[in-house]
Amino acid sequence: MISRPLYENKLIGAQNPEVVKVLTGVRRCGKSSLLRLLGDHLINSGVPKNNIISINFEYPTLNDLQTAANFYEYVKQRLPQSGPAFLFVDEVQELEAWAKVINGIRAEFEVDIFVTGSNSRMFAGEHMTYLSGRYIPIEVYPLSLAEYSVFKGNVSPVTSGKESITASTTSEHEGLYTEYVRLGAFPAVALARDTDFAQSILDGLYDSVYSRDILLRGKIKNEAAFLRVASFVFENIGSQISAHAVANTLKSTGHKISSETVDNYLGLMGNAFLIYPCACYDIRGKERLRTNGKYYVVDPGLRNRVLGFRSSNHGHVAENMVFLELKRRGFEVNVGRIANTELDFIAQSHEQRFYIQVSETVLDPAVLERETAPFRKLNDGYPRVLITKDRADYSVEGVRHLNFYDFLFGCGL
Repeated sequence: MISRPLYENKLIGAQNPEVVKVLTGVRRCGKSSLLRLLGDHLINSGVPKNNIISINFEYPTLNDLQTAANFYEYVKQRLPQSGPAFLFVDEVQELEAWAKVINGIRAEFEVDIFVTGSNSRMFAGEHMTYLSGRYIPIEVYPLSLAEYSVFKGNVSPVTSGKESITASTTSEHEGLYTEYVRLGAFPAVALARDTDFAQSILDGLYDSVYSRDILLRGKIKNEAAFLRVASFVFENIGSQISAHAVANTLKSTGHKISSETVDNYLGLMGNAFLIYPCACYDIRGKERLRTNGKYYVVDPGLRNRVLGFRSSNHGHVAENMVFLELKRRGFEVNVGRIANTELDFIAQSHEQRFYIQVSETVLDPAVLERETAPFRKLNDGYPRVLITKDRADYSVEGVRHLNFYDFLFGCGL
């Protein structure tokens, strides 16, 4: 078991029998392992092993526990007579009316509950009213580049962006990133003994998400149509997309599909945490716009699984990686609009706000001007950050330049 402190610290700090902790994220991103790591921490802290009740609905032998009555009895019989009690439930969406059942156990017994789910539809339905205000969502993502380095046993230093960087360190970062975006960032893939084995694991991961969380739950009959939509979205990460535009594009290539069907497919991919929407935000009007937003994929390896690995489109892939890193750090992320100008990202968290532009390089003065021009339209004091792969410092006119690799390795904004 390899530690993931970002999440472990959240789980340890969230211990409280009054609220249910809900870990969400795409299948195989490490939610179950995080529960095991938390269990190890509790046991090392003196909690008896039998005081931790673990139920994983991935195991077919536990199918009988999917009914509310059976689940309740199973948990009740195993609650300890003394000491703190913990209940871990993997893939809790498989439990009927899960929120009602889990909340009932929370209310009746003194037990600290942690559950995982791999489909956001688990938050739909009337039963969710039972947990209203009584749960903490914790989003889990595949490995960051910094975590990936640890999993590969190749820990590189986190820099401030101002320190002296050696050529060898820069080369290591770039080489690791190339591997990262080629195979993806799922923990099992990172730990694979060779590339072929990693690719086999990635195939299985994709088939699991595709078949279980999309085809079956969405009752999709036309798989070919879905794959065409998925391919279009993956090909156009970081570009404005609407269901209507996707439908028209596919129709122009001889594939008849309705906007409603495309919208349903986009929703299913979003529910499975395969893609994340990034809405447009009017900076001056201070409101989200109903115009077309963008989509980003949860893992570059899954994108390559659908499209095949391509050596082009580096800019949008880099933008995708920055988006995911911002999400990992707890930011709400939107596309910014101001005076007919677009900012790649507005990242907000509590009282913090950052305006961010992402570019491969700004070595060309014309590109630097293009990327920094939107910042000059802003009239507030929030930080402006330009993220590129350049090592030279291009900070200018109140805009902080940050190296792309340093940011992905943990450097703060």
